[in-house]
Amino acid sequence: MGEEELAVEFGTVAEWTADAVDELGPEYAIVAGCRGSGDPALLDWLAKACGIGPGTSFVDVGAGVGGASAWAAQTYGVRPVLVDPMDEACRSVRRMFELPAVCAAGERLPFVDDQFDVVWCVGVLCTVHEKSVLLRELRRVLRPGGSLGMMVLVAEPSRHSDVPHGNEFPREDELVGLIDDAGFVLRELVEAPIDNVPTEWTQQAEHVDELLEKLHGSDERWLAAQEQAKKMSHLLSTRQVTRRLVHAVKSVGAVS
Repeated sequence: MGEEELAVEFGTVAEWTADAVDELGPEYAIVAGCRGSGDPALLDWLAKACGIGPGTSFVDVGAGVGGASAWAAQTYGVRPVLVDPMDEACRSVRRMFELPAVCAAGERLPFVDDQFDVVWCVGVLCTVHEKSVLLRELRRVLRPGGSLGMMVLVAEPSRHSDVPHGNEFPREDELVGLIDDAGFVLRELVEAPIDNVPTEWTQQAEHVDELLEKLHGSDERWLAAQEQAKKMSHLLSTRQVTRRLVHAVKSVGAVS
């Protein structure tokens, strides 16, 4: 994906999303911030697997506009730090949730070694070319025995449709190998639930989409972002790509 396309999908639309929440009300913030990245059942699985709570030192890498972390903060009392490479996304996090957001690439995190108890990386790995570099960096900032929670979009053998720009979906066996090579011990790898999203959550997401369409529907940048979303939706609905939930822990020994 070119820089301009990245700026639209993860930058411009992020600020538009924050604008929509300003208009609809703060009760829409978490749902709006999770568009395309998660839902309560998925996030609850990650939170319980990683054992997060009020005293957990927690960073969300590739956090976008922060819906997943804001949900964790509201539900489990954790105080997260969010990281995203897009300035617009970080500004939107601060506007929508008043959470700390650091503008940085996941492959070069501005934190010391062994700093966090838990790292989340939700829907990010497939957008990164140097996946092993990202995973090793996530491991570096985790304390020994700390938990990594991820949602990863995985390619199924039947995949044949167009892939959205900037996405490289690993197969499940490739994902397992990447996790092991990066110095993690895989604890759980399961397919994400897809059929128990609350009705209120779905309705709020639809209201956000309707407002964004109303405000920006004729904008070429919105049309490009929607084309990306349409391709992804088709891959998921036809199960050419499926969502995997990962819980792994940082191994104690050095990585070769």
